[in-house]
Amino acid sequence: MNYRDYTAIEFAADPFFRSWVFDQDPDAVVFWDNWTKEHPDRREELDEARALLYVLKENESYVDAEQVEERVQDMLAQVRGHTQRSQASMTPAFYRFLGIAASICLIGGLGWLGYSVVSRQPDNPARVIGMHDRNEGIVVRFNHTADPVAILLEDSSVVTLAPESELTFPEKFAREKREVHLKGEAFFQISHDSDRPFLVKTKELVTRVLGTSFTVRSFEKDPDASVSVKTGRVSVYSKREERGAGSPGKVIGVILKPNQRALFDKQESRLVKVIVDAPMRLTNAPAASLVFDEAPVRNVFQTLEKEYGIELFFNEERLSDCQLTANLSGLPMYEQLDLICRIIHAKYEVVDGQVIIHGDGCKAD
Repeated sequence: MNYRDYTAIEFAADPFFRSWVFDQDPDAVVFWDNWTKEHPDRREELDEARALLYVLKENESYVDAEQVEERVQDMLAQVRGHTQRSQASMTPAFYRFLGIAASICLIGGLGWLGYSVVSRQPDNPARVIGMHDRNEGIVVRFNHTADPVAILLEDSSVVTLAPESELTFPEKFAREKREVHLKGEAFFQISHDSDRPFLVKTKELVTRVLGTSFTVRSFEKDPDASVSVKTGRVSVYSKREERGAGSPGKVIGVILKPNQRALFDKQESRLVKVIVDAPMRLTNAPAASLVFDEAPVRNVFQTLEKEYGIELFFNEERLSDCQLTANLSGLPMYEQLDLICRIIHAKYEVVDGQVIIHGDGCKAD
């Protein structure tokens, strides 16, 4: 696909682009990250397209997906038809104007679509995200709704705020850092900026990133606070560590990778690293790659490491004679480990966000 001359609205209408923005599909992430680096002059259109999609995402709880797709395609057809009719008289400046007009058209269309659907619902002021305060460029948003709601930040980062959660952020980030404050739970998709780290602060924890996606949960009523990583890496440390170091840049904290989570015990003020409850596959490898026929168990463990990005440690010499014949496709990671360990007469434990396999080997008596 030749995306070189796409407008923002054409990017927004492209399914592969949307799979990068919304789903963080691994293939799409690799492609679009590389494409962005190779075409820095197209960054403005990409950011504009992402912003349009986040507006769309914010309304998806109330709008049927087919309606959204149909609406976007209708507007795209209108813009293309106008382009063909006026192509002979267009100057380069007019092309840019058309892109802006298309964006306005899409935003207006989404507004119309959101209104047409919400207007059919009973009056419910709780659907609105409250803006409690706006002082000196600081915005406070509270999600009164029963559904997660997307908030687009000034740097094109997106925060999906969970119900009964509050986010405080500046209208415009500082030059040296991007900092927000959270009460409750939110999923963050952070726009990469190597010069400005992104800080998420809760009552107990600080999460520091450059560009990645992760979830932070810190409700007052819960005994624990947590940070879970979906893509990239983050550093998590306690507020006490930050105060002791004197500067956030000097605190290393707990480093989390995909499928890892940091848990902070509020009563004991203790931070530990664990694996998330339901690890997600990080690759699009075919199901056949998880079907093994007398495969050395070493190869099986290496495959699982690539699938989930989690390190598996075992005594390779002791388990060198173990072979596995099993179909692991379609099973969650922990069930895969349970099945492997039953077959090779071993056990596993999770320590510091890693898996350690204990076994005496498979040599015949």
